[in-house]
Amino acid sequence: MAASEASKQTSTPVAIEGPFGPVRLKWHKLRTHLSEAPFKLSNLALGWQLGASLEVDILATADNRFAVLHDPTLGPSTTGRGRVPLMPLASMRGHFHRGADGAPDLDAPVLSLAELMAPLRTLPRAPSANLQLDLKLLEGHTLPDSAIADAAAAVAGLEDAIVVGSHYLDDARRLVAAIPQARLGYDPMLAVSRQPALREPERLLRHIERRKTGVSLAYLRFDAIVAAENQGFPLVARLLDLGIETDAWTVNPGADIDDAILRTLLKAKVRQITTDAPSEIARRMRLC
Repeated sequence: MAASEASKQTSTPVAIEGPFGPVRLKWHKLRTHLSEAPFKLSNLALGWQLGASLEVDILATADNRFAVLHDPTLGPSTTGRGRVPLMPLASMRGHFHRGADGAPDLDAPVLSLAELMAPLRTLPRAPSANLQLDLKLLEGHTLPDSAIADAAAAVAGLEDAIVVGSHYLDDARRLVAAIPQARLGYDPMLAVSRQPALREPERLLRHIERRKTGVSLAYLRFDAIVAAENQGFPLVARLLDLGIETDAWTVNPGADIDDAILRTLLKAKVRQITTDAPSEIARRMRLC
């Protein structure tokens, strides 16, 4: 093993100890550094063996297969071109995701969900490792049954490691129903963008409470959590009372994130933080 890879294995954190227990650091798009290309296979294998919370985005293709992609178009984030929902999966083969510098990364090929999952069946899995499938949909589109079957087949044998999260709760429920032991997460922030009244923390809580059946995780923008805490409303703690843990997204180094925000997230009792830079965020949170 190269020295750089050995260093990465010992230095990339999967959680930190907060004032109310461990807080998981979810590797957003499988990234361990902000400059990396998304969905690197080496990071998937590393996180699986270290026990990380991992996240990939999935989109249905024209032939109702799932591709591991964040955007509805291949370009400019990959070396390909075209609209994903209009393309068969086979037409995307041979393309790669790009890093922050725009260069394609050969460790980050455009893959089907089945291809991404296949190596995990032969790798040792740490007990805490899990993989969130962040379900992306085009507005007005319903997930076909054949796409759900494709996802279920792709994760067969690894169901207990899977979390399905989405803005689109009804479709996420259908997907979870096809994956025994998978957990369900709901991201209400699209609803918040459409219904400004939900910016009021108590109304947001009630919105989630009405949809809570089967939901074990709520994905909330970090600034929504901070706003609720600053207003004196313990949104995250109230969700915990409902049996729902909170994931704060996306917390990355930069001007938007200061130590006061990090302290607020820890004191609010978030159980997971989504980040593209787990080492840097862990370092800063330990100093809070």
